[in-house]
Amino acid sequence: MDFSNQDTIVSIAQQRASKHPDWNYITFLEDGDALEAKLSYGELNQSAKKVAGWLQNQGLSKGDRALVLLPNGLEFVQIFYGCLYSGVLAVPLSHQLQAYKDILLPNLKISKPKILITTNQVADFLRSRLSSDLEEFSSMKIVSADEILEQKENPYHDAGIQSEDPAYLQFSGGSTGAPKGIIVGHSNIVANMEQSGIFGQWEEQRGTSLWLPLFHDFGLAAGLIGSLYCGGFVVLMTPIHFILKPLRWLQAMSKYKCGYSYAPPFGFDMCMRKITPEDLEGLDLSSMVSIVIGAEPVHYTATKEFNEFFAKYGLKSDVVRPGFGMSETVIMFSESQGLQVICADRTILETESKLQLIDENAPKEDKKYLVNLGSKMHGHEIVILGNDDEALPEGDVGEITLTGPSVCRGYYKNPELTQEIFGKRIKGYDTPFLRTGDLGLLWESNLYFSGRIKDIIIIRGRNYYPHDIEFVVPKIEEVCPDCVIAYPIIDDEKEEKLALGIEIESSYLTDIEKFKDEILPGIDSKVIKTIGDHFQIYPSLRTYLRPGTIKKTTSGKIKHSATIELFEQEDFHGFITRLSTSESEEDIGELGIRETILAIFRNTTEQEPILDEPIVEIVGDSMNAVEFIEAVEDKFQIPDFDILDHIDETLTLDELIELVEEKDSLNMVAI
Repeated sequence: MDFSNQDTIVSIAQQRASKHPDWNYITFLEDGDALEAKLSYGELNQSAKKVAGWLQNQGLSKGDRALVLLPNGLEFVQIFYGCLYSGVLAVPLSHQLQAYKDILLPNLKISKPKILITTNQVADFLRSRLSSDLEEFSSMKIVSADEILEQKENPYHDAGIQSEDPAYLQFSGGSTGAPKGIIVGHSNIVANMEQSGIFGQWEEQRGTSLWLPLFHDFGLAAGLIGSLYCGGFVVLMTPIHFILKPLRWLQAMSKYKCGYSYAPPFGFDMCMRKITPEDLEGLDLSSMVSIVIGAEPVHYTATKEFNEFFAKYGLKSDVVRPGFGMSETVIMFSESQGLQVICADRTILETESKLQLIDENAPKEDKKYLVNLGSKMHGHEIVILGNDDEALPEGDVGEITLTGPSVCRGYYKNPELTQEIFGKRIKGYDTPFLRTGDLGLLWESNLYFSGRIKDIIIIRGRNYYPHDIEFVVPKIEEVCPDCVIAYPIIDDEKEEKLALGIEIESSYLTDIEKFKDEILPGIDSKVIKTIGDHFQIYPSLRTYLRPGTIKKTTSGKIKHSATIELFEQEDFHGFITRLSTSESEEDIGELGIRETILAIFRNTTEQEPILDEPIVEIVGDSMNAVEFIEAVEDKFQIPDFDILDHIDETLTLDELIELVEEKDSLNMVAI
């Protein structure tokens, strides 16, 4: 079925219902496994008109807002499409009450809805609470989805939806600041779906296995609306069904012969952590065409392991497809045709912000894999922006900016921010560009992500990206998966240092004093070693936390600004302890060789160690370097061995540590 640029999501839904009323649209797995509730295209059209008529009967008209706080299920689908049919702008948000103060109240103030639609339980809570917290909303109607769907039919009047009309407000998760209401237009959606369908090889009557929350852009636009556009069906479960048993996601693909799916990287990690070969008997993933991985930075090694593990169950090598997109572009803006990478010289990338390819066999500390996120959509443009408002050449790192019909209208009731983010002018281009706040580069017309502008940590002129650090630390057994935050702090010398917030698995925290005395020192040593091994720097401050302390968006992204603000408090809920680099000589006697040498380095030079640079260059003074080496010799007394004999202008801390560790294996004695 072909659509024009004058179509809307409403007209597409009506065409689907007219031509194929009996085709299945939604199969909701109520228990995550076998208990099905279904909704056909014909039934969707009928229920959408019923909800739209009810909204119109309540006095809501085109352009009014309706806050929709519902879990994944048929009710969400029916209410959301009812809003679309009536022209009322749905504002989908999480129904979880723990998000009440951080998400619901701020978004209420921005969207100013006339009605709030939610579950029976949440409706009861808000009726008793909201008027006292926000008096201006005391007259707002709060109703459950059940109340609407159980009402008798109300006359539905065609709202005259046009392609240039706004369809709904998608609130951004706010990982780098306050939430913003993005005006998603019908024309934006249709343009985005058309190109996403080409990238994803969409076909009619093929299924999408989906556990992502429908209030989030990845679940709503890519999963729910994308399936409508292509004439497919959604096999839907709740996020909690997936988290409790990730196997369910893959079993749905296999059972219903799905072709498509979407997930952030942590979804793939959950599968690798919780699924065993014994669970997979009979699993067949050969029907899958594309699984788009996005919403967070994609890590090559972890994704490659997923591909290799599930290849034996029919998963083809080109199915998992990294992509780039955001709420401000409806959802997708680029999508690769499989997992592909380039291998970059880490030092050049981090110090000069330029790409220089190196051999994949280079040592891990010298290289960095950049994941191919695909090329631009037809009729769209990706430009890498430099500091002088000029487009950078291929291979140079700058801000990723976007333009094209998928780019949304702006932020609701925020013209200043709309102009700042959606109105960037670039020399040589006539159209305004969307500023993403992300850093990346183009290479052979494909996009590669490198980090977020606001989150970069700059140590001695080298750029370190938090997502790289946050990926490696959770590989330590005691650390919660995906629960590490890396951020910069400023020391007394006004220099930037690395700080970490690390959540510890609850099983290690049953006796907090025993944890601090007996378990934490070992964890801290592993953290220091992991950072040193991968990045050749030292984490100056490590804050250890209980599970759930780090603030995240609804899609699981770390909210860096909000979490750092929390850490600025002396004590806060979830805090266990802080460890810093202020150890004295007396404190380092029981450390391992690596940690001891690094502590001596800090104490003698008053500088932070960089493991892969010459010691003399780090300290800037050869006499300081000699003083440091002598302190190491005093600490580690090695018969018939003089460390100074091995010193030259190129010796790095890494090489010195290896040298001392080698002698330690020959019965060296430390005092």
